[in-house]
Amino acid sequence: MFFHKNKNSGVTAEIRIKRCYGCGAILQDQDPNEVGYLPSEKFNSDEETLCERCYKLRHYSKYKATGDFSIDYVTILSHAKEENALICYVLNCFSLEGSLLKGIGKYFSDNVLVVLNKRDLLQKNYDEEYLKKRARKLLEEENITPKDIIITSSGSKNSNIDLLKEDIEKLRNNKSVYFVGAYQVGKSSLINSLLMNFSNSTEKMITTSPYPGTTLDVISIPLDETTFLYDTPGIYNSSSIISFLEPEVVKVILPRGEVKPETYLCKEGQSFLFSNFCRFDFVEGDKTNFTFYKSNDLTLQRAKINKADSLFASLAENVNLQARTEKIHKLDDMKKYSFTALDNQPERIVIKGLGYIEFLGKGQKIDVYVPLPVEVIQEPSSL
Repeated sequence: MFFHKNKNSGVTAEIRIKRCYGCGAILQDQDPNEVGYLPSEKFNSDEETLCERCYKLRHYSKYKATGDFSIDYVTILSHAKEENALICYVLNCFSLEGSLLKGIGKYFSDNVLVVLNKRDLLQKNYDEEYLKKRARKLLEEENITPKDIIITSSGSKNSNIDLLKEDIEKLRNNKSVYFVGAYQVGKSSLINSLLMNFSNSTEKMITTSPYPGTTLDVISIPLDETTFLYDTPGIYNSSSIISFLEPEVVKVILPRGEVKPETYLCKEGQSFLFSNFCRFDFVEGDKTNFTFYKSNDLTLQRAKINKADSLFASLAENVNLQARTEKIHKLDDMKKYSFTALDNQPERIVIKGLGYIEFLGKGQKIDVYVPLPVEVIQEPSSL
């Protein structure tokens, strides 16, 4: 095995670094001309933040929408493919669709291990085989055929970390290992869990430096004298709402423990507001039980549709609201998705990065408003 027991290992502390959540660069307050620069007062804050360059791009009308993969990520993944290295592709159990990166499959080698992380966010009785089936379907659409799928919960009991370690050793074929995933899937925490009671058997030290040919900082952890485990920065996923919202709002909408579903019996003409960044309207249909799965810290506001506009406006102006974005001021700032449910079909409306709503379809008409370019999809559920 590439790790050996060491109860007093301090190795995990060495990789707890601060990254810009926009570009993935390691933050620093020493040189304004270097990647990842941040003024000292922001650098010393505990808040998640953007480097100065990303901040200016997003907040001073200099932000230009681009693809989710920069040339730097392409370079890193191309090197991994050439090496036929093992790719550990990390997804979020609670938000599979929101953590899946469109188009990434073409940069992967054939040796892919998919890790469904944050199992602890789902109900204890959640059908894990159904979860894997959902994941395989989504991966197939991206032309990714994993060698295996492992469900984990970094930092919790019964989390399959030992199984993950064994699978990595079996599948890597004495090659390096690249951990890849979207922003906020828990990738680095997962690696911390792997290293918590184990240390590498070489004399080499963990390093944090730009990957050759890129400006992105990558953490390299020696597995032996010639191979490494690479922790790459979280990839920006434009279709997920967490890539749009401010870090302080993201902290509220990301579940911190098992999600407690909330069920409401609704007549048509009801509206549910997720603060001022999402709205769910039951436009037409028979009485329906809608079950909402979202962060327990995020409070839903309920109103009749004819009064929802004024409620939305008041939420947008309420500066004391904990989960309020400064980027949305009126409903016109958002995109509308319209859905018609199938008859007698268990349905799920997924708001990427935020959560999902399950119900029994009876031809209901539903509108969902989200910021651009966040995506909302309709799919079968396990009801």
